[in-house]
Amino acid sequence: MGNPAGDKKKLKEKRRNRQELRLGPGAYLPKDQRAVLQAEIKKGEEVVKAAREARGKEKAAAKKAAPAAKAAAPAPAK
Repeated sequence: MGNPAGDKKKLKEKRRNRQELRLGPGAYLPKDQRAVLQAEIKKGEEVVKAAREARGKEKAAAKKAAPAAKAAAPAPAK
């Protein structure tokens, strides 16, 4: 036996989560607000994707440069 208001809140939250899984973020919002939210999320995802690609290119360039730098470095004197 629990608080009826808390139980209703929990059920509503579960319903919202299921809707978001099925329909995307902001599924419980009005249609115009949902479109704005989803556009912002998409823009953010594109920024993250571009940053990841840039980081991948930097890593690849560093990996290519590492053997060349190692070969160019003088051997340590013993």
